[in-house]
Amino acid sequence: MQKSLSLTYIRSLVRWSIAFTVFSLGNISLLSSQVYSQSTQPVSVTAAFENETLASCLKKLERSYHLSFGYDSQELSQYRIDQQHFVNVPLDKVLTALLKKTAFAWQAKNGVYLIVKQPSTPAVATTPAAAGKIRGRITDATTNNPVPGVTVRVAGAKYYAVSNPEGEYELLLPPGNYSLLYSFIGYQEEVKPMVKVMPAAVAAVPVALVVKPSRLTEAVVIGYGVQERRSLLGSVSSFKASEMPGQMPLSVDEAMVGKLPGVFIAPSSGVPGAASNITIRGISTLNANGNTPLIVIDGVPIYGIDPNLNTVDYNKGASQTFSFGGNQVVNEYRQPTTFEKNPLATLNPDDIESIEVLKDAYSTAIYGSRGSGGVILITTKKGKRGNARVDVQLGASIASPRKLPSVLTGDQYADFYNRLFALKDSVGRAGNPFYRPLNYKFPKGVNTNWLDEVVRNAVGSDANVSLSGGTEKSNYYVSLGYDKQQSYIVNNDFTRYQGRVNFDNQMTKSLKVGVSMSMNQANNNSLNAQEVYRNAIQKAPNIGIYDSTGNFNWRYGNNPTGPEAVMNPVAQATATKNYSTDSRVLGNVFADLKLRSWLSLHSDFGVDWISSRAYSRNIDRPQTPGGNATESQQQLRKWVTNNRLDINKAFDGGHAISAMLGQSFEKSVESVNSVAGDGFLNNEMLSISTAKNKRVVNSLQQQWAQVSFLGRLNYEYLHRYLVGVTYRMDGSSRFSANHRYVGFPSFAVGWVPSEEAFLKGGKLIEQLKIRGSVGFTGSDGGNGYYGNQGQYVVDVYGASYGNVSAIGVKQPANPNLQWERTTTWNVGMDLSLLKGRVSATLDYYRRQTSNAILGSVLPYFMGFSMQKQNLADLSNNGIEFSIASQNIIRKNFSWTTNFNISGNRNKIIRLHKISEDQLANQNEIDGNRFWRVGHSATAFYLYNWGGVNPDNGQPLWIDNTGKSSEKPIQQQYPNAPYVHREYMGDAMPVVFGGMGNTFTYKDLELNCFLSFSAGNKIINGAKAAQFSYLGSSSTANNVYNLSPDILNYWQYPGQQTDIPALINKSNAAAAGFGNSYDYTLSRQNSRFLEDASFIKLRSVSLTYNFTRLLKHSQSVKSLRVFVEGNNLLVLTNYSGLDPEVSAYGSSALNMGFDELTMPSPRTWRVGIKASF
Repeated sequence: MQKSLSLTYIRSLVRWSIAFTVFSLGNISLLSSQVYSQSTQPVSVTAAFENETLASCLKKLERSYHLSFGYDSQELSQYRIDQQHFVNVPLDKVLTALLKKTAFAWQAKNGVYLIVKQPSTPAVATTPAAAGKIRGRITDATTNNPVPGVTVRVAGAKYYAVSNPEGEYELLLPPGNYSLLYSFIGYQEEVKPMVKVMPAAVAAVPVALVVKPSRLTEAVVIGYGVQERRSLLGSVSSFKASEMPGQMPLSVDEAMVGKLPGVFIAPSSGVPGAASNITIRGISTLNANGNTPLIVIDGVPIYGIDPNLNTVDYNKGASQTFSFGGNQVVNEYRQPTTFEKNPLATLNPDDIESIEVLKDAYSTAIYGSRGSGGVILITTKKGKRGNARVDVQLGASIASPRKLPSVLTGDQYADFYNRLFALKDSVGRAGNPFYRPLNYKFPKGVNTNWLDEVVRNAVGSDANVSLSGGTEKSNYYVSLGYDKQQSYIVNNDFTRYQGRVNFDNQMTKSLKVGVSMSMNQANNNSLNAQEVYRNAIQKAPNIGIYDSTGNFNWRYGNNPTGPEAVMNPVAQATATKNYSTDSRVLGNVFADLKLRSWLSLHSDFGVDWISSRAYSRNIDRPQTPGGNATESQQQLRKWVTNNRLDINKAFDGGHAISAMLGQSFEKSVESVNSVAGDGFLNNEMLSISTAKNKRVVNSLQQQWAQVSFLGRLNYEYLHRYLVGVTYRMDGSSRFSANHRYVGFPSFAVGWVPSEEAFLKGGKLIEQLKIRGSVGFTGSDGGNGYYGNQGQYVVDVYGASYGNVSAIGVKQPANPNLQWERTTTWNVGMDLSLLKGRVSATLDYYRRQTSNAILGSVLPYFMGFSMQKQNLADLSNNGIEFSIASQNIIRKNFSWTTNFNISGNRNKIIRLHKISEDQLANQNEIDGNRFWRVGHSATAFYLYNWGGVNPDNGQPLWIDNTGKSSEKPIQQQYPNAPYVHREYMGDAMPVVFGGMGNTFTYKDLELNCFLSFSAGNKIINGAKAAQFSYLGSSSTANNVYNLSPDILNYWQYPGQQTDIPALINKSNAAAAGFGNSYDYTLSRQNSRFLEDASFIKLRSVSLTYNFTRLLKHSQSVKSLRVFVEGNNLLVLTNYSGLDPEVSAYGSSALNMGFDELTMPSPRTWRVGIKASF
């Protein structure tokens, strides 16, 4: 369902969401415990306590002597200290005195003073002689240290015990089966079901408790390390696996849409396995391939979102496309002839533990030359100490388009074109006495709805199974996965097979080694789904699928003419082959050597190896007798080594430092070989070796290497004052020796007022942190591997000498080409209220990129068309806000909300003055954008469409003075038409974000998530394509099928319509009366520019948890059943099918064009998750 939407509605939603979340704070109340951690040391105490609670006394000791206590503040607040005075008294005696008249005792363990209940004599069986025992040791699952003070209770009975300082406990119980519950402050409750007690026997039940995560103390993965969230100085957004309820999507980027502030993600189309546009904090370079973030998986920088490496040209067969930083060629109507694969589609989302997105300079500068587009860190799951655990997930889905475009019926089509060609003959005879009439007649009586023939309900299935566990010395995680998703275009699908092994082993007390390795294969049989979809819309509906002989109707049947390019979509979907197979090995091996308690050495070696095969086979048809085929083999090989020294040390007086010194080396070798053939004897022959004519299409190898030296130093005092610096120096083979090495420093400071005496210990504010940073990152601007060098091409323009092909210069060298450099300032605030019930983050940033790399237009007399140069500067300013709240927490009901909103303003602040207009014009030819200083890199500078003159049906055009004319601007001002182009909006949104709500009632859970975007525009090229009815001459005609709206074209004076007369002054040339261009359909004018703001109900899932009902099961640990819907509802003013699509895949610069692009489907899925 698609409904109307205005920007006002989105603004109202945002205001309501923020106001509602703030209002909900008044309803929040939760009893929580406190756990602090520092190191113990001998302390003499001088203090006075009068009429205070025991909890208050301990807080004073914490603040005054920087001690670490573990206690339940609610229970200790019930005891009051009337009067106690101490002068230079040892801490142990002070604690003993304070606890003397209570039911508590203290224990010092691992740097923490634990305040625990004193063991009591548990209830025992009435016949002790017949009783049995349960005995065990309780340890920390991470450190393996004993945990004292743990309460062990018997479910449904009054038996209990408390673990001693060594973590040991013992229960005396009558024979029978019992469920034991283990609870202690700061740890997740553990349940041991069905423990059997035999008479006069001992049952051993060891337990490893898992630390309960706190938002302040949770570990956050950063570049080359891990840090507690409360100590973070950078701007980092986190996304946990637990935040992906219900369906695990085909690609992890789908699950991230709208969930991370500052991270704009838009699925480019509804084709399975297609690339998404991922942009972090705006456009940072003016090269179409330079704005994608660096993606790092378990420490390995992977082959990420790069059209040069991930593009398959299905129109020319299936050859992999390498280019030297250029864009792919598109035809006049901007319908791309390539398919861009999603590199994240080879990763199994079920293996992911967490995702961190690094956004500001302090976070990203440690990645230096590749940090300007942001960094996405993906951490996969690891095994945890404990018994072996098996997790299984099974799912099945069905998907279909929410809506399909409307097209003319067969009779409507025939009537329209009969009228059109009669009009052309009439106009032709009137203007030319020698004109030969066409007398075209389009037959009626056949109505083929091509969309109905190729669109289906797509089914999908997936299965994931993992085995994990660990011992005191080793942990393991092994998984297998299978996922098959059909496209809603027949005979098109995507299949993924996955395997992963994560293993680590503590070889000695000091040495730990491990491996993280995945092996994946992705088979994509949907490469031409987009083309089939487009052809089904444009193919003439008055011809049948088959001709009179029973063969496919490849051309235009009984019609007098037709477009050669529009193939029979049924034949294309069922009788041709277009697929790719990607096999990927990704992972690393590592070793950690602990030299001191505060000093360790880490080394790892990682690889990302991808082998791809793409194949295309078109069967025999009139255009290509014997059929043709293309096959390509691509090899991508990357090696990465990292070595670093980590220092983490705390000093007396509350001082602490963490430091890292490291070195990294990375090398990539990429090759592609493509062959093609035609003239096969029959359609069953698939191998190109059997073709009559064979040729090499492409053969190329390229490589690059980078060496880096890096370091980081963080200092903090009393968890209150924070300072950090980072530095990285990169040397890259992509630049000449004079500009190869460059440094990227950053600096950050932070202040935590909540640790000051005037705020610490308050009930409202748990943490308030203010931080600021400045730093530099870099980019090669999508420069390619040899942008600084001269490039040569064989057989240029077919030239040769004798039998030897000539070699010509493709691009002149530029040894002065330099790195792009981005400077980022960031100011942020992190806030946690009501013991974590509410957390919020606010960031403001300013980014400026200098020396952006572009292809400079050169004079023709030089023999070159362009050269790579540093020609431009641009900036980004933005603000991000996110808030998470636990609105209601009750025994049987809870409600939580997550909301985020971001806004970014991009602006070009410099273009090369000498060739600014040339740059703008050349870029529009190469990359679809006309640029001007003062607006964004994704701005729409268009000729102003003035509508239709109701008196004569002529299109109206408005120049920059406001004057209206029936003559196109390009014809009015042929020498400089571009000065009359006007800024009319931006493809990037003014604001975007998302909101999720989770409701639980007993064992039922409901998750709802919506995303929104406001202020962005889109060129509705799909509408333009469905208005395209004229060809380039009087005999060559498009005669595409059209939208029924075309029937509202102007026909009589006074008619109010937005569709001009069929033949008019702006398209008469395209009708065959002059040169060939229809100005009314040009994407350079504002006729098809529309508001693309939207609110999407992206997912709704309902889950029932059977775990409580299975608590007595010895084998099943958990069982969940769910049903989920995705892409269910869109509220938008856009007249097209999907305001998020982009005809140009992952390119942020080229977003904002819908060229009959396949919309994302609506999907329903059911599944089951079980743990054993």
